[in-house]
Amino acid sequence: MPEKILVVDDDVDTLRLVGLMLQRQGYQIVAASNGQQALAMAMAEKPELILLDVMMPDMDGYEVTRRLRANASTASTPIIMFTAKSQVDDKVMGFEAGVDDYLTKPTQPRELFAHVKAVLARGRKTSGPAAPAAPARERGYVIGVIAAKGGLGVSTIAINLGISLRTRTRKDVAVAELRPGEGSLALELGYLNPEGMNRLLQKNPAEIGLKDVESELLTHKSETRLLLASYNPADAKYQASDAHFEMITRHLSYLANYIVLDLGPAISPITDKALAVCDELILALEPIPTTITRSQLLLEELAGRGFGEGRVNSVLYNRQRSEMQFSLAQVQKEFKHTIGIVFTAAPELVYQAARANVALVTQHPDNLTSQQFFKLADSIAKRVRTKE
Repeated sequence: MPEKILVVDDDVDTLRLVGLMLQRQGYQIVAASNGQQALAMAMAEKPELILLDVMMPDMDGYEVTRRLRANASTASTPIIMFTAKSQVDDKVMGFEAGVDDYLTKPTQPRELFAHVKAVLARGRKTSGPAAPAAPARERGYVIGVIAAKGGLGVSTIAINLGISLRTRTRKDVAVAELRPGEGSLALELGYLNPEGMNRLLQKNPAEIGLKDVESELLTHKSETRLLLASYNPADAKYQASDAHFEMITRHLSYLANYIVLDLGPAISPITDKALAVCDELILALEPIPTTITRSQLLLEELAGRGFGEGRVNSVLYNRQRSEMQFSLAQVQKEFKHTIGIVFTAAPELVYQAARANVALVTQHPDNLTSQQFFKLADSIAKRVRTKE
């Protein structure tokens, strides 16, 4: 397996160029553009080496190094300080902070590769006998559920899809609501005042570890594991905590075979971070002209972020019966994108399930709408098997 290097630089061009050069040498590259993100990525990705800039706006490289050295899980990670600051005092500060090597910009690629190889080799020699390792966790398949606006059944789709995946595959499934202060699943499933997500959000992002996230997962009667958002409107203050959600979603991707993320409406700062770990998206829309228009705009935005037709599964979710809604043929004509699944309206059954604190696919598994959820789960599982 190629050695992983975390490259940290607030200059996008440098980040891209250095990352590309090292990739061509066979290394696996992860990137961060500021100090706080570097700390979070170092915890989540466990790189073999960190290539670290000094001059960054939020936290300079010296402080990043000191914090990495103060954390037991990153204390011994090799660090090369890679910076335009070439004075002796700058180098001394770097070594005093705890870096292993110091390289000044600009540099020739051969010199960069030589330093990287040397520091990695020293790290391998000084690491000593390895302690018995925990079994390696494989990354799961991450599905984000999103809509152009609220009220389109995103949470309903997320939980029913999650339970359907668990039912059909018998593999580990986790469902997470990334909507602090706007949670709905806790009340629908009978959980009062869920605090797990809030406990994670009260930590420093860099201190959120895999075990922290795992410990906050609730196990539903369906054996699906849940990370539920608070439904207290006051907790909407955490919607600005995008760095926290970046860590949470990265860890979640290693905690189950399938991970379903309730991303809510549009592209919030939280959603923007979560998209980085999503393998595919489910876009929910309704047969209403204004919603179709907004969904088209959302699809264009998602395409610009790497989610083209092959990574977005559009579903038509009918929440209520109405003669004023478009027919499927009309929706398909206006939307101009393939619609994979059409969920028929079953408002009475959804209400009954919510009253019983269970999901629709559990309460009424033989209903047509439930069967469509199972069909969606089967199609996702088939895609994953094809990729394996």
